[in-house]
This record gives sequence, structure tokens and C-alpha cells, in this order.
Amino acid sequence: MENDVTNVGFTVDAGLIQRLGYELVGRAETAVSELIKNSYDADATVVDVDFINVSTQGGSLIISDNGLGMTKQQLINGFMRISSTDKLHNPTSIRFNRTKAGKKGIGRFAAQRLGERLILVTQTKESTNAIQIEIDWDKYSIDKDITAITFPIRNIPKEKVEGTTIKIHGLREKWTEASIKRIYRYVLDLFQPDYLSERSKVDNLAIQNEETFKVNFNLVSNEGKRSFLNDQISVFNKSLAIFEGYVDKNHHGIITIKSESLDIDDTMEITYKDEENNYSALTDVYFKIHYFIYDRPIYYGDRISGPELKKIQELSKTASGVRLYRNGFRVLPYGEPKDDWTNIDKRWSTESGKINIPLNNQNLFGFVEIIDPTGNIFEETASREGLIENDAFNQLSDFINKSLIAARGRIAERIKVFKEKQNTDDFTQDSYTKEHTTQEMFIKLKNLIDGKYIQDANTKNEGQDTDRDKKEGLEIIKKLENLIEEAGMLRVLAGLGLTIGEFTHEMKQFHSSVYSHISKLNQLNLCNEAQEQINEIKAVFDNLFSYTDYFGTTISQNTNRKKTPIDLLAVLDRFEKTIKNDLEKNKINFNVDAFDFDVTTIPMHSSEWNSILYNLYTNSRKAIKRANVVGKILIEVGVEENNVFINFSDNGDGIPKENINRVFNAFFSTSTPASFDAPNEEQLIGTGLGLKIVKDIIVSYKGSICIVPSYEGYSTCFQIKIPRN
Repeated sequence: MENDVTNVGFTVDAGLIQRLGYELVGRAETAVSELIKNSYDADATVVDVDFINVSTQGGSLIISDNGLGMTKQQLINGFMRISSTDKLHNPTSIRFNRTKAGKKGIGRFAAQRLGERLILVTQTKESTNAIQIEIDWDKYSIDKDITAITFPIRNIPKEKVEGTTIKIHGLREKWTEASIKRIYRYVLDLFQPDYLSERSKVDNLAIQNEETFKVNFNLVSNEGKRSFLNDQISVFNKSLAIFEGYVDKNHHGIITIKSESLDIDDTMEITYKDEENNYSALTDVYFKIHYFIYDRPIYYGDRISGPELKKIQELSKTASGVRLYRNGFRVLPYGEPKDDWTNIDKRWSTESGKINIPLNNQNLFGFVEIIDPTGNIFEETASREGLIENDAFNQLSDFINKSLIAARGRIAERIKVFKEKQNTDDFTQDSYTKEHTTQEMFIKLKNLIDGKYIQDANTKNEGQDTDRDKKEGLEIIKKLENLIEEAGMLRVLAGLGLTIGEFTHEMKQFHSSVYSHISKLNQLNLCNEAQEQINEIKAVFDNLFSYTDYFGTTISQNTNRKKTPIDLLAVLDRFEKTIKNDLEKNKINFNVDAFDFDVTTIPMHSSEWNSILYNLYTNSRKAIKRANVVGKILIEVGVEENNVFINFSDNGDGIPKENINRVFNAFFSTSTPASFDAPNEEQLIGTGLGLKIVKDIIVSYKGSICIVPSYEGYSTCFQIKIPRN
């Protein structure tokens, strides 16, 4: 008889139902939310969610609404039909004209994900009876035809005027109070919290308030019934700044940045790519993001206290991020902890050394609204957890990312101005002077010499005391000689500094003239070889002027006796720009890793850090030359307790163990080069004072510098610690 079969169609194994429940609905939160969405689509205004005896596995969950209910025909053709097309043909609700939450017709299998049995009771306003169906999910086992499994539909007395009740028994998981609170908060977040655009109001997207749609959560046990209340603190009116943006009808991205305390009210355009000026796949996109910096309440004025910021920071561990709402309903997993759909965390990890304010998901409480009633632009995956990453989604992610980057830049500018305004006082600190040390040693030497001629006839150990005093006196005299020699060299260097200052001042006059002549040469019809030579000349002058500008700024800063807190990230950024051409010329890889965003020292002279960094860099460059390797320099910067720190590492030839304790001594040098760009055969003898000067600067501020073990791939690491502002 088998050979008589000439036509065949698909059949479905009943085990498919089990797979639909578990594979299409990944989490319990999603399962409950899908059932609540069904109530919303049915024009309910109140939904009661009761968890009954759920402290152990096997409890019950009852979801009851006052929506339109279902007729028998709607139950058969809608609820009981896999992948129903009802929501495709009827995208809005009957009574309130709500935009429906889904269209795939698979949300009901969330009930299978939650429990073993389902009892559905539904009634319409016009019906005289309610109808009931009970489904045993375990009957959908493998090796059975799905059409062979049926359940009776019964007429029962109406439980209420209209609406649907879903009773799920034999819960597959236990529910703790904490897990119920988690899902309660999730359901609160399921609906767009407030309107981001006028379009939301016009299209009647998901609305949740006392009058239109309310969800009540209750925990029922032998101890009675207890309701859950929204105990989340309101944080949005406390934010440092608010970013709002949209994509207009011409597909142009627009962002507005506002901050009352930082005096910002700016609007700018965001472009997709260099070759494309608009977001071609986007329309009806809006966002509103609240931005926080947690350890600087001073930026907020009088609007927030330190303890309040700490509370919000604690909340940010679980409730921060940029959430995505499609047609008024939240789409998971966007905005969940560790989700980085806008690539902000990834970008911050690579750029944190460039800009001195933080930008990661824990600094953000945000909402993105996309309006796509047909689902043709942004389509959910089958699991209801995420959108298909098509061109529209990629453009959306790019738009939010670039908007946040632009906002961060504006905030950084204003914070810099804010810091300058706040640090108007002249912070003074006793300086570390050699004069004071020298004076003390002269007094001590005088006392020792005077004591040499005081004879005490009764002293039995006169000879030993005299020898000891003589020895100590000689040691002090030797130290004095070294100090005098060091002071003499410092005077020479100081005079040289004045000369360099005059030189850099004169060099500035040549900037415009040199570049003007180079520009004129570029306009001539020269051969390729000549053009290459002009480009080489320009590169040389770029490098020269970069250094002269840097040294000119450093020297001019020395004329200002006022000390101010130093932002090390800003200092490192300027320094990197200064040595950029030299790094490229010498093929040295230079990286800055910032572990904290606010790395500010106690008041110092900014020129002192220029000296520190330049000395360390020249030493590293020389060491790399001697090692004859592809150079690597790594600078790590951050905060450690009450100090800021810098770890300066290179892969040069290293420092021998016997010299580690000597490199900070005056006139000790492990290298010979002094002329930075001179060839090896022309390099001059150095002063041996570079690291000594660096140490003296750091010690004068009660800081420290030492050589610490380096990472693999590096040979030397200098660690500097300076008290934090």
C-alpha cells in the first residue's frame, strides 16, 4: 500500500510544542511579559498577576485581565493556531486603537515555558457564558502527530463581564520574592516610560498609567496576599546632562545636549558615514538619555548630594544602559546589564586615555524609541529577544553611538572650563629647596668643627669621639661639594632654558612664512620626485614646530607662579600629539591606558609634568635605539587610594640590576645621547641629571618614583605616584 501514495504533505511532530516554548522564549521574564502583552493587545486596562505558593517548584501563576476577551471562533483560529496571522491583518486593537505588541502568533507558548498545565477562561461582553480550555503540555511529546492531540472546549458560567484569565499550574521553576520583584520591575519597564516624540501620542503607542493600562503584581501564600509596589527611585531629574535626538524626514541625525549646571544647550547634526550624509534606512527614531558622573557631585551644583549619587551609582549596576522600545514595547536584551548594543563600552575601553570623562553604559539611563508598525524595517527575532541585525539596526546603533560620542566631547569641554573656574585660588605649598638643606648641613658642620676644639679633660673616650665627629664632618663636606656641583649644573641648565625660550619665541615667527612657501611650491607643476622632497621638508618642519610649540608652552608656564591641579589625561594627550611625528619616524608604538577618568594631581606647575614626561620619553627612546628593536612605549594612568599613578614602560635595553638604585643619583647616566635627533656617532655626553630632576619634582610634592617589574614584552617600568587632588 505504501507504493500507492502519490501525494504527500508536511506533518508536524507534537514535540515541536516543547521546543517552541523553550527555544522561542528564553527567559521567565520574557514569558510573563508576552502574556501581559496579549492583555494589552486585547484592550485591557487592568491586569492582575498572582504568584500562588511559588516558594517551591509546582506553584501557580494566574494572569487575569479586563480586556475584550475571545469568542469561541477567536480562540480556535487565534490562540489555538500556531503562528496565527491575526495581528498581521489587524495590527491595531479594536477599542483603543492600540498598536499591537506582536505579529508572529507565538507568544502564547510562553505559558508552556512557565508551567505544565494551562487553563484559559475567556468571555466577551456580549456572551452569555464563558468558555474554558485546559491544556496539558506534557501530552505534546515526541513521536506523536500534533493533530492527534486535542482538548475539549467547555462552556462555564461567566467569571466577569469581559476579559481573559490564564491559569498556569505546575510551575517549572520556584519563584523567590527577589525574582518576582525583578520580573515586576521588568514589566514596569516593558512599556515606554514616557513619550519621546509627538508621533508616539498620535499613533497611540504603548501607554501605561492609572487610567489606561495598569499591571498589579501579588504574592499569594498561606500568610496571605501581598502586593508589590514600585520602589525604584526616580533618578532622571538628577542627571548631570540630558541628550535628546532624532532622525528627521530627510534621514539626518540630530542631537541636543543640555546641562543646567554646566551651562550647555547645544544642537548638532550626526552623519552616518563620510561618503553618506544621512541615515537612509532610519525614520521615526527618537532617543532620550540621562547622563551621570558619580564621583563628582560638585559638577551638579546644588541639585544632588554625594550620598544620592552613590545610590544612583548602585542602581546603575542593574538598571542603567540604553533601552530600546519598538512601537512602545521594550525589546530585550538591549539595555540589560553587560549588553553593549551601541558599542559604547567597547569604545570607551579603547579611548579612555584620550578624553577625561567617562562614557559607558553605567553612566547612562536611556530610552530609544523606534516606530515601525508594520515591522518591515525593524523585525524581532523569533525568540522575541533582539532585533534582526539588518542595515537599519546597524544604522541605529551607529546613530546612538556617534550621538553619545559627540555629547561626551561637549561635556568634556565644559568640565574643563568648570575646573578652571573652580581653581581660582593660588594653592601654595612649601617647595623642596636645596638652599634649606645646604643651610642645615653648614650649621651642623660648624657645630662639629667648634666641638673639635672643646676639650673635656674628664672625657675618657675623647679620641674616639673626635674621630667619629671628623668622619661625619668629612661626609657632610662631600655632600656639600656634590650639592654645589649640582647647583652649578642647574644654573647652566636654567640659563640654557632661558635661551631655549627666546629661541622658541623667535621660531614662532617663521611658522606662517614656511608653510606659505610650501603651499606655493605645491601649486607648481613639479615632478613626482620634487613633490616627494617637498612633502619630506614639510614633515621635518611639522616635527620641528611641534617641539618648539611644546617647549615654548612649557617655558611660558614657568612664568606663572600659581599652582593648579593637573589633569594627567589632558597632559598625556598634549604630549602624545607633540611626539606624534617622532614616534612615526622612529616606528615606536605608543599607547595610553587609562584606568580612571578623573586623574587629577594636587596643585602643581603644569610645566613640571612636561619635564617629567619628556625626560622619561627621551630615556626610553635612547634605550629602544640601543636595543635595536621595534619600539613600544606603554603609559598606564589611574587612581590608587589617595594617589594618582603613572606607569611608564618601554622595551628598550633595560637597566642592569646593579644600577637600579643609582639611576636617580645626580650625574649618573646609563646612556650617552643628549642630542635627541643626532646620529649615534655624534651623540654627546648627557648631564646625568634628567632622572634626578624628575625625582626631585616628584618628591617635592610628597610623591614617589621607583622602578617596578614590567609586563611581558617590556624591559623597564618607572612608576610615579603623586597625591590626588
